[in-house]
Amino acid sequence: MPRIAANPQDTAILNLNMLMQIEGLYRKDLANHLGRKPQNLSRMMAGESNWAFNDVVRAAEFVGVSLDVLTDPTLTPAKALAIVGERNNDDDDDGGLAVALSDGRRTSGYLLAA
Repeated sequence: MPRIAANPQDTAILNLNMLMQIEGLYRKDLANHLGRKPQNLSRMMAGESNWAFNDVVRAAEFVGVSLDVLTDPTLTPAKALAIVGERNNDDDDDGGLAVALSDGRRTSGYLLAA
């Protein structure tokens, strides 16, 4: 299957939206983190203006991922859930990840590592 060339900024915006939705984060908080007005961020998120490199780096920090993840054109909801689950469970030393159901909902149980 041929790979579709995507604009890295558009990819980052899509991935940022997905990661923010998974984490339950709000655009107004991202705007604050970037030092932007919410109206300016809305234009940025709509792809109506170009992002400064510093804004992309700070957006990645806001959702807790690397630039590689934020600009990954192959990032899927399943991969994003796994990344968020790994990051959220790094400190609890239970050896497991939050279980995600096929419809995208998460349960309170854990899938223990073998």
